[in-house]
Amino acid sequence: MEISKSTGDASLEVGLMAGAVPETTSASTRPESVRWGHLTATFFVLLLFSWLGIVLSRQSDGVATIWFTNGLLFALIVTRPKKTWLPYFVAGFLADVLADVVYGDPLKLAVGVSVANSVEVITSAILLTRWFGNPLQLTKRIPLLGFLGVAVVGATAVTSALGASWTMLFVNAGPWWMLFRTWYLGDVLGMAIIAPLVFILQRPGFFSMLHREQLPKTLLFLMIPAAATALVFSHSKDPLIFFIFPALLLVVFRLGFPGTVLSVFVIALISICFTVTGHGPLMLITGANLLHKIVIEQIFVAVALFTFFPVAALLEERKALETSLQKSELRYRELANADSLTGLANRRAFDERLEQAWDRAMRHEQSLALLLVDVDLFKAYNDLYGHVGGDDCLRCIAKVIASALQDKAEMAARFGGEEFAVILPNTTMESAVHIAEDVRQAVAAMKMPHSGNQLGIQTISIGVAAGVPDRNAALISLLTASDHALYRAKYLGRNRVESTMAVMASDGMSTADSTA
Repeated sequence: MEISKSTGDASLEVGLMAGAVPETTSASTRPESVRWGHLTATFFVLLLFSWLGIVLSRQSDGVATIWFTNGLLFALIVTRPKKTWLPYFVAGFLADVLADVVYGDPLKLAVGVSVANSVEVITSAILLTRWFGNPLQLTKRIPLLGFLGVAVVGATAVTSALGASWTMLFVNAGPWWMLFRTWYLGDVLGMAIIAPLVFILQRPGFFSMLHREQLPKTLLFLMIPAAATALVFSHSKDPLIFFIFPALLLVVFRLGFPGTVLSVFVIALISICFTVTGHGPLMLITGANLLHKIVIEQIFVAVALFTFFPVAALLEERKALETSLQKSELRYRELANADSLTGLANRRAFDERLEQAWDRAMRHEQSLALLLVDVDLFKAYNDLYGHVGGDDCLRCIAKVIASALQDKAEMAARFGGEEFAVILPNTTMESAVHIAEDVRQAVAAMKMPHSGNQLGIQTISIGVAAGVPDRNAALISLLTASDHALYRAKYLGRNRVESTMAVMASDGMSTADSTA
């Protein structure tokens, strides 16, 4: 009597996943035909895996070294809404029964074995999603440890005990404990390897490691443990099995949890194939039959996955934490450099950027331009429309200024009170005046009412300064020049642009005035 358990190729599951419902999407939002189509595909994939398990058991003295079906079904349902679970449980049960019956087992034996398998999947899914949430996240350390304890160690033990006891009623398969041990180790490996594998295949980000840019690196690091395993298990004279672990550790650090799962899967397939065909370091065990050597092989794979899965999950968790901290740091830095009212840069950020732009213009001997913008008669506006109205006025003008800047190198900031400043690197006086005039006209085009202004609308005045910094000149010279130009614009009647060509030399600063 052979205890039929299944194996298969991960690529079959990739095709199946093409119709899967994403983790964050409720199955009820999918069309009914798509959901039942996926269920039908799942049934046939489970049936195929059961049949492949029979083929594997024929090559290993009737022992199914790994039983993949339970892990596959478990991974499919824990990423879906609970209300869709029941049809999948039924599909898994029927696939198990049909595979055993087609193989030639009595119907009662097939039903009992399928019930035992269902207990494993149902118990694991209910307990783990209740404790760690639905959908279950196997790439996180705590849920993964829970999965290894509940599904891989606990539920498989219950299933193995039920299956062994039921089988003993129909078949003389030897001592109960030996049947239990064989069943248990096969279930442990199947649940521990295939469930994480199917889980990561359903993650949207998994196939990024197979993109054209990442594929060479991915294949290289996956080939290292695969080649080490093939070398070790094709050699039957020396116990070189320890060479596999450094290769696997390299994958853990370079490819993370998805790469680790794939590598353990490949290592298991290669080592099992060599072992059941009488090759590898386990052949050095004297006086042991093939069943005993398969058990040692199962223990070897179990030690590998129980060692490296938690490490990979911990590293992925750490990487996610580092990413979160970097985003938080960037966000806090943006908040520290932003004006809370207008959303533009604040005075501190402006001072830092202006100094950087000054140094760059000096090194490359480029013209640096600066715009100082003043909101005309803003005190009167506040008196007429209140401070809330004044805040709205500043926000509107800030949006106009920001929209006028096309180059990322440019920067607009709230200089203080009702004044704004714009830094224009590598910009000539002519271009700077053109930008300033566009801003002035855009503010006037808003026609924001201002009864205290003789034009009846809110306007702005702009002072423009530009020049090539000298190595021994002071940065304040550019600010002073633009401030003088702004003062002249206000003195000449406001709602205008005035410019000053600043000659920033070591012997002082001279200016040439002009009116836009």
